[in-house]
Amino acid sequence: MTKVTNQIAKYLPSPDRSIKIVCWTFFILWTAGYYLFQRPLILSAYAAYGVSDLTVLCLLLVLCLLPYSLSHRLKLDTAWYSLAFCPSMAILAIVSNEQVGWRTVILTAALLIVWLYLVIRRPRLHLKKINLNLWTLITVAAVTYMAGNTDMLTHYRCRIQSHLANNDYQEALQIGIRTDEADTAVFNLRATAMIRANQLADKMFTFPVPAKTSSIAANSKYSPDIMLCNLLLQKRLNDFVRLLPHYYDISSSTLPQHYKEALIIYMTRTANPQIAYSNTLIEANYVEFIAEKKRYSSPAESKYKCKDLYGNTYFWYYYFH
Repeated sequence: MTKVTNQIAKYLPSPDRSIKIVCWTFFILWTAGYYLFQRPLILSAYAAYGVSDLTVLCLLLVLCLLPYSLSHRLKLDTAWYSLAFCPSMAILAIVSNEQVGWRTVILTAALLIVWLYLVIRRPRLHLKKINLNLWTLITVAAVTYMAGNTDMLTHYRCRIQSHLANNDYQEALQIGIRTDEADTAVFNLRATAMIRANQLADKMFTFPVPAKTSSIAANSKYSPDIMLCNLLLQKRLNDFVRLLPHYYDISSSTLPQHYKEALIIYMTRTANPQIAYSNTLIEANYVEFIAEKKRYSSPAESKYKCKDLYGNTYFWYYYFH
């Protein structure tokens, strides 16, 4: 039995080698995951310098070679082998920022000071070597994650820009579709995608409109829909109704959805309308919306409840935004 155990042991890695394998596995998986998360932001932030996927992959290769070099140059023992990976992780965090802010500077500086202290002193801790290495890597990973730009709207913007550059308009409109958050940059990029896909007047109010937004500043050629949708954003229904017949047959079934909704609001709120318009389905939806709106005594509750049911309509925008 002893001979068999000894034979098996020959083919198993030593404890020190096992620790190194675990450290490398953690580092490579973390680096790959972090890069995939930050890729759109990195490419967008450095596009002006001609940075491409190939450039970034070369950087990742260098960052993978750096721990191997540091572990030998610093003569790190197995207990502190994870220290070799810290500079690479910090560099990747710094790179994944459009502009290096104070948070990134402070976190990176603190990490560097602690790293230098541990490299010089290497205190003896009452922990197993594998646990010490894992806790070090997890802590550094958390700090570098916070040092990078993890803002959700920034990532939405960069990902939408990437899809727009590839003319993937439908893919661009899927980014952040399940969130109610948006800023002016994200709103205008979505508007650009909708304009190029000829869907602005059908989809604009299915996405969140940032506070105080009163016009579209989309990087696209002028179109009547931009002017008409800007009037809807500003809730100028009289001007909208006056100009709409110049560009659309309002009796057509292909009239964009948000224009139909705006016309129904106009017809029900105007004593002497300039036009005649009727749409049984949209009118019924509007009556149900008004009934739902009046069900709640609290304006905040009414806004919240109606958003669940009608948040993708011009009705909700007109009354609650």
